[in-house]
Formats: sequence, structure tokens, C-alpha cells
Amino acid sequence: MISATLLARVVLAAVFAVAALAKLADREGSRRTLRGFGVPERLALIVALAELATAAALLGIPFYGALAALALLAVFSGAIVAALVRGVRPGCGCFGRVHSAPAGRGTLVRNAALAACAALVIADPATRLTDWMVAVGAVAGAHAAFSWQLLRQNGRLWQRIEALERRA
Repeated sequence: MISATLLARVVLAAVFAVAALAKLADREGSRRTLRGFGVPERLALIVALAELATAAALLGIPFYGALAALALLAVFSGAIVAALVRGVRPGCGCFGRVHSAPAGRGTLVRNAALAACAALVIADPATRLTDWMVAVGAVAGAHAAFSWQLLRQNGRLWQRIEALERRA
């Protein structure tokens, strides 16, 4: 049986991946959306890459991926609220050409539901264990690679020493 946390991770990763890829496929639309929210257009690529990195992190290091998702959702929701307060309802453009509608309460409700998924992932103790195991694996891999290079260098030094001794 699939756990609620795993389901939340997969849903979040899918949402952020689709949003990122749609924004990358429609770069002009992404810039237009940011312009509508009063945000500098040059951030369009950064937003898409941040979403893509968040999707990847949710699959590999879920605790930090969920934190990133929560942060992005908070920023997106803040921008929507700021636009609504100004009396502006720009096109959301959240999913590029796949789906675009004026930003409003529905968008905020969707963001709140996704934030709840992120909170579920963050609250699950198994998520931290998974991240810990990934971190230990990465450190062990880096240590093994460093040790291998050190052994190779040591071997080269021994060969040079032996060559010098033969000449002497």
C-alpha cells in the first residue's frame, strides 16, 4: 500500500516538474506572466529552474524538497495576494500553455492544498531518515572517490621514487 507521504511527494514532484517544463517551453508566456504580477521578467528562467530543482529534490531528498516547495508556494501565493490587493488579476501561467487562468482564490486554494502536501512530507519522520541516508551515501561516495584518487597518486609517487633510485 502506498503511503500518504509518498503520494504527497509524487504529486508535488509532478506538479513542479510539469509547471517548470511548461514554463521552459513557453518562455515568452512566462515572462508575460511575471510582468503581469509586477515581477522582473528576467526571473522567468530562475523560477522554472527552481521548480525543476524542487521536483528533483522531492524525489531524492524529500525533506529539503518539501521545504523548497513550501517556500516557492509561499512566494507564489504572496505574489497572487499582492496582485489581488492591487485589484489586478493577471493570468496565472502556472503551467504555461498547459493551463492558464486568471489568478484568484482558486489558485490560492490550490497552493494551500499543495502546501499541505509539503507539510505532510516535512512532518513525516521517515522523510528525515531518507534524507539522512542520502546524505550519508553522498559523503561515503565522495570519501571513496577521494580515497581512490589518493591511492592512485600514492602509486604514481612510488613509481617516481623507484625510478629515481634506479638512476642513482
